Amino acid sequence: MTLQLPSRYSRSALRSRRIGAIAIPFLVVSVACHYFDLFSTEVLLVLFVIGFFMGAAAIVLAAMAVVDLWNNGGKGFDNSFLGAVYGAIVLTPLFIATLGLYLFPPLNDVSTDMSEPPALVAGNSIDDEIGQDKQFMQKASYPDIVPRRFRLPPPELHNAVSSVASGMGWKVIYELPAEFPDESSYLLMEARMPYFSLKDDVAIRIRPDMVGALLDIRSASRFGSHDFGTNARRIRGFLSGLDRALLQNYGITARVDEPELILQNEAEPSRLKISESISPLETRLELPPSIASMLKERGVAPIPSQKPAL
Repeated sequence: MTLQLPSRYSRSALRSRRIGAIAIPFLVVSVACHYFDLFSTEVLLVLFVIGFFMGAAAIVLAAMAVVDLWNNGGKGFDNSFLGAVYGAIVLTPLFIATLGLYLFPPLNDVSTDMSEPPALVAGNSIDDEIGQDKQFMQKASYPDIVPRRFRLPPPELHNAVSSVASGMGWKVIYELPAEFPDESSYLLMEARMPYFSLKDDVAIRIRPDMVGALLDIRSASRFGSHDFGTNARRIRGFLSGLDRALLQNYGITARVDEPELILQNEAEPSRLKISESISPLETRLELPPSIASMLKERGVAPIPSQKPAL
């Protein structure tokens, strides 16, 4: 009769799996509660820290369990693997955020017009002006985010903008539509940051322009000094959606690119310069002395009004 020793289980592996399994729903429920405004953003960040700590603890316990099982034997490799996977899932947002610190500039306010950006009312932590250093940073990182001109009157462009913003899930806080082609319009909306449900402010301004309407959009984060590129992606997504909406409704995007506008402006002054350079003859025509004396002696014969009869 042989004596069988009881199987050895790793407690660290079991704790790793349990902590990791709790951390995932903990973060999901925290984000959901913040989405429904059950607590503030500051509380959400504290819950994120707790959740990330739980994920890191699951990975550390899983590593300790693997080393112990490798040296002393026993069961628990499956629990260690699951604990490490759960911990990695929990820490993925933190890894992406850390990577974003190096990939994107430290901006939390992006606008197509940086010298005179659309006004923000809802964001208490955002000033109405963008600093000079941030302007240089935006020009170097997002050179494609510039004002857009459209061959549409402001009222029609405002309706298209409002439809696209509604389709993107933005909540309208204040709206000043344009009733006539020579009036400006304004939209102030609230957008949410994907995955973390953080609230941001979006302001859109439409003004009459030489070709139709000039559109400026500004996206700013209410919390934090780094948006990880969210505001720039939001503006690009909106402009792309606006182009698709105009293409669907009008058959063309009606957008006027800057090179086209520059060539158009340069062509008009050139035509004016040519017409202005040709001035009427103001100097008196002087004949040579010999011809002048001959005409004086003979007299000037008038030109007949009709051909004489033969």
